[in-house]
Amino acid sequence: MKTFKDSAGRDWKVVIDTNAIKRARDTAGVDLVAIADGDLYGRLHLDPVLVCDVAYGVCQPEAESRKFSREDFNTVLVGDAIAGARTAILEDLVDFFPNPLRESLKKALARAKETPETPGGPSGTSPASAASTPAP
Repeated sequence: MKTFKDSAGRDWKVVIDTNAIKRARDTAGVDLVAIADGDLYGRLHLDPVLVCDVAYGVCQPEAESRKFSREDFNTVLVGDAIAGARTAILEDLVDFFPNPLRESLKKALARAKETPETPGGPSGTSPASAASTPAP
């Protein structure tokens, strides 16, 4: 489990499990499992609205218990809160996968963090495909 803070300083829990992945599909039209293919990482870095939609799907049970509508949630997910949500989602998503894929994704995410966040950077913003990352 990871956490991030919204723009009002409230903590939100990120727990990526099968239910969260299904909610993200419903709220954002995104298959979080596709992180293994590499494209999702770049999309999450380039599209803050997509991050908000995914974050709402992941945090929906908590948002509902706090009586936050989707619009309320989006209102407090701005600026650095979006980056915090994205980081928490990506890190917990990697932990969702079994080994050896988890270790490959951790290495790819660490390499991607070292690359400057510029659209279409030297080798793009996507971590290497897990299929092309050698197992430890």
